[in-house]
Amino acid sequence: MKRRLNLAAALLHDPEILLLDEPTTGVDPQSRNAIFDNLEELKRRGKAMVYTTHYMEEAERLCDRVVIIDHGKMVADDTRQGLYRRLPGANVLMLELESEPATEIGKPPGAEWIERNGRVLRVGLADLNDSRHVLEWLSSGGLRFDHVASERANLEAVFLTLTGRSLRDQ
Repeated sequence: MKRRLNLAAALLHDPEILLLDEPTTGVDPQSRNAIFDNLEELKRRGKAMVYTTHYMEEAERLCDRVVIIDHGKMVADDTRQGLYRRLPGANVLMLELESEPATEIGKPPGAEWIERNGRVLRVGLADLNDSRHVLEWLSSGGLRFDHVASERANLEAVFLTLTGRSLRDQ
């Protein structure tokens, strides 16, 4: 309730810019959703917000532009889509083959990387529109698949790529 009251008090004078420093820390799920609903409404109405958070899913949900700061230095300042493009193979095409290939299959055109685990292929693509090239390549090689899915990178993957994946003491 204190967080919600803080937000209401901050909005009383209808500020040009709303500064939010981790507004959902220590908040129950219902209050968190209520805060998000209010912030999304403010965003729709054109209110400018500066939002600090350690939770990348919050930044993905609320922010048009993201600045990543690591050890006091700005390492990125871009739109979400711009940040996703910084990852090699930011989009992943996952395919389940009907049978395991007898030989190594190589890398399809347009792929930045490929991983194979039995009958499952994961193909990293810069642009998911290149998926058709991968599917055509598989068909031309006589490989049939019975399931296809895709996923895209998230801000957590971007953050960890730009700042490092290891746990730090400082």
